[in-house]
Amino acid sequence: MDREELRGMWGVRREAELSKERGREAAERALAYGLESAPSIGDRGIPLFGRGRALAYAGINTFLSSPYLEDANEVGGQDVVVVGAPVDTGATIRPGARFGPRGLRQASAIPRGYNLEAGVDLIECLDIADIGDIHTIPANLEKSFDQIDRGVGHIFSRGVFPLVLGGDHSIGYPNIRGIAPYVDGNIGIIHFDRHVDTAETNFDE
Repeated sequence: MDREELRGMWGVRREAELSKERGREAAERALAYGLESAPSIGDRGIPLFGRGRALAYAGINTFLSSPYLEDANEVGGQDVVVVGAPVDTGATIRPGARFGPRGLRQASAIPRGYNLEAGVDLIECLDIADIGDIHTIPANLEKSFDQIDRGVGHIFSRGVFPLVLGGDHSIGYPNIRGIAPYVDGNIGIIHFDRHVDTAETNFDE
């Protein structure tokens, strides 16, 4: 079979067609904010201090190395704002999901944003920012839900799509509750999980 006929070659050709403008802007911002590297470094695109897409094991992680939105008042105008909901108080069996947002951000530092199968580069197609984590209340599910409700509602009310990094499966409820006041009709959640959580009851609850 000719190499050009292989299914993966479509993705390679598609990637070559996509804009690289946002990637160039991010590289320029990294150099402007991270200073010039040591004279011994041949690649002058590498900054002195890691900014933006740095090494997967270094730097301050944001989702897909997107800009950190430190001021929550600046939500608005982005396509997607990534927010963490570090909760595992609603887990029935295995704790630890509170570390999910941190783990997902760290894992997202490895890929470059391009999906070979779909032919889409998230970094080039979407204006993404990472607002950090909602300040949940350890061992208090009700107050944590109130915080998540308010945080997700804040993002959605400004016309931005919230991408919520959990957290255990209970956070679907405050996510919907935060969005509901701004939607006239049904709300859908695209939920990625390692198993199905659709049982009516679990351990008599």
